[in-house]
Amino acid sequence: MSERIPYSDYVKVPTFEEYSEMFKDYFDFKREDGILQITMKTGDGPMKWSGAAHRACSQVARIISMDHDNEIIIWTHKGPEWMQDADPNGWEDYNSDRFLHQFFDDTNITKNMLFDIDVPTIGAIEGSGFHWDPAVLCDITICTEDTKFDDVHVNNGLVPGDGMGLLLQHLIGTKRAAYYMYTTRMWTAQQALDWGFVSEVVPKGTAVERAWELARIMKQIPYECRTITSMLVKRPLKEEFANNLKLHNTAELLSTFISVAEGGIDKLEDDGSAKAKQIDEGENTLIARYRFSPDSKELLEPITMDTWNYRIKAAEWYRKAKEQEKQQNK
Repeated sequence: MSERIPYSDYVKVPTFEEYSEMFKDYFDFKREDGILQITMKTGDGPMKWSGAAHRACSQVARIISMDHDNEIIIWTHKGPEWMQDADPNGWEDYNSDRFLHQFFDDTNITKNMLFDIDVPTIGAIEGSGFHWDPAVLCDITICTEDTKFDDVHVNNGLVPGDGMGLLLQHLIGTKRAAYYMYTTRMWTAQQALDWGFVSEVVPKGTAVERAWELARIMKQIPYECRTITSMLVKRPLKEEFANNLKLHNTAELLSTFISVAEGGIDKLEDDGSAKAKQIDEGENTLIARYRFSPDSKELLEPITMDTWNYRIKAAEWYRKAKEQEKQQNK
């Protein structure tokens, strides 16, 4: 009679303490009663978008999905606004290996959140900013009443194929998505609510608080019931992404390769102009800061030839702001 071979132990996956340390440069983690809050950041401040942050967003979704003590996920961003800054020095590796970053990372940011995380998710947007997709991918999305949204890909010479355009088509409709993708016009929190882009609009500074309230309500639902419900909630978007995400992603990658072949990807000049057809990712801060400022209300209206050139307006706005700051510090 052969000797019985004992089963092996379960393979060890990273613990809460271990992945909190692993991702400490890009996320803060807080967990209470099975509710995990993930807060995007860079160092001790708001997240500055970079190639490394770009990859970290896809990696963290996969890691936290393996920890079954995470029963409900809240995804948010550090500070009173959503992400508005790019790291101007954070794109060297990204630019040197575009295929790796765009073909894999661009897909995985959205794919891993949707296909790996099998529990209810709540996105909490405390104000305006770019790359809103992690919060909008959540089952429920809350934003504050001052939040403005946009998708500026095409004005930067880039196809909106990283999942944001696909989310727009799925959530706000084909014709409306086409209009906002082509024109880069902004839309308000109320419009987002009316169109089904977000679930709830709350007063400034209360999005995370409201997310926790909803999470605690959801905790009252039996674990098996709410987890299986999350499977049904995610199913329509999973089908959309299974059919179309890689096509969208490859289209964006193609637009980048064409730009590189025709002369490269360029930085903005001091006056907001650029020689190349595609703008470097590290230049997003100037554009975003202007677009999300109170001085850009015209971008909520139908775009004209004048307002389409908002990079020039952004540069003028920035120069005036720096001059005012200089005068105040005298």
